[in-house]
Amino acid sequence: MASIHARGNSFCVRWRAAGRRQQCCTFSGPSTVKAVAAKQYVEAHGAHVSRAQVYAAIDPSSSRTLARPPTVLLREWIDRWLALKVDVAATTHAEYARILRGRVATHLGDLPVGEITRHEHLDPWKAALSRELMPAGVRKHWVVLSQVMGDAVPYLRLDNPMRCPPGRRSNGLPRVTPRPACVLDADQAGILLRHCPGAIHHLVIALLGTGLRLGELLALRAQDVRLGHTPMLHVVRTLRRDGAFTEPKSQRSRRTVTLTPTVAAMFGRLIAGKLPDGLVFTAPGGGAWRAGTLRQRYWQPAVTAAQRCPQHPPAAAASGWGGPRAVSTCHCPSRLRGRPRLQDLRHTHVAYLIAAGWDFLAIQLRLGHASIRTTFDVYGHLLPHGERARLVGLDVRMPFLGAGVGPRVTGRPTRRLVRRLAGRRRPPGHCEGSDGATRRGRADFGVTTAPPR
Repeated sequence: MASIHARGNSFCVRWRAAGRRQQCCTFSGPSTVKAVAAKQYVEAHGAHVSRAQVYAAIDPSSSRTLARPPTVLLREWIDRWLALKVDVAATTHAEYARILRGRVATHLGDLPVGEITRHEHLDPWKAALSRELMPAGVRKHWVVLSQVMGDAVPYLRLDNPMRCPPGRRSNGLPRVTPRPACVLDADQAGILLRHCPGAIHHLVIALLGTGLRLGELLALRAQDVRLGHTPMLHVVRTLRRDGAFTEPKSQRSRRTVTLTPTVAAMFGRLIAGKLPDGLVFTAPGGGAWRAGTLRQRYWQPAVTAAQRCPQHPPAAAASGWGGPRAVSTCHCPSRLRGRPRLQDLRHTHVAYLIAAGWDFLAIQLRLGHASIRTTFDVYGHLLPHGERARLVGLDVRMPFLGAGVGPRVTGRPTRRLVRRLAGRRRPPGHCEGSDGATRRGRADFGVTTAPPR
């Protein structure tokens, strides 16, 4: 890990600190006591030391001994990091501040940045987070704090203790299980629409018919709708959670989405009589929608009502009270079987595109994905993985699967199987026919194939 090299009358100790550039310390001879002590000091700290720390520990009187870095608490470093973090959106910056000034500063804020270790501080903090948050929340806290600790290198410490240790495959974070998409067929979508109140009925149709993100749809203005020979929507902005309008998610999200004749006719009725900068979809009280209000007051009650069957109402609890989200458990085709989210309407739209024969490049452009790899990763499982003609060709190559060419059970191989279980094996070179071991293996299990005719 560290080595000693003679350099005239001096001795040089070399090592690589945390896998970075090589560092060295030189000690005058002729004695090698200081060089050997420096080598042992470096190896005892796993090479995670700087040359200034080695000089300070082995030869404090040396002129090469540098002053120790200032002691900065993590809470102070977080404030500085947030003040200088200007390369992210305002909403992302606010999320970083919420995470760092919340559970991070509460548990680790009073520790010096240079003294935080994985074993003593970070792993117990991770375990405590896992008892309070979902796996995705734990990972988000870990990633954000890792950025903060990484920017402290090499000013306040030599390494980032949150990086994956050498020889380990991961940081030991809880695994996130993605929620499977709930894709609605035509019948299920019709059941859902029948239970949607008038305030969101056209909005749900637009989500199913365009595949837009919810924020993009709620930010549409009358001037963004083009009706004509080729009706289309221009996506140029989105509605954030805090109610502010901002740029779309990425450059690819600024796009044009064509409309089917039915959806175009609906948009024509919605924008009739509106000013160019008027919103296409407005809340019941006027103005822009709040995504949380839409989900909690309109969408979730509609989904719950669609999941209830008139013939088989949901069973009441032991106290006789039925919860507002209680649903039926029958298999009647007249009720909604899944519990879709608003995002699942976008997934349903993609399923319709794939069934209609759209290629993935056109789907990527329509959805506004930055990369076609994202489209394949999210929706690749909806593709048919075998064409009918190829499957027929595969069936031709496996004639033994047919009912008329199946195996038949005989009595003689069964007796051979009994002898084998009893320990009386045939010699290794023995075979029952021209196909040798293959014929013997079939006989051992009491099954032989019909001889060719």
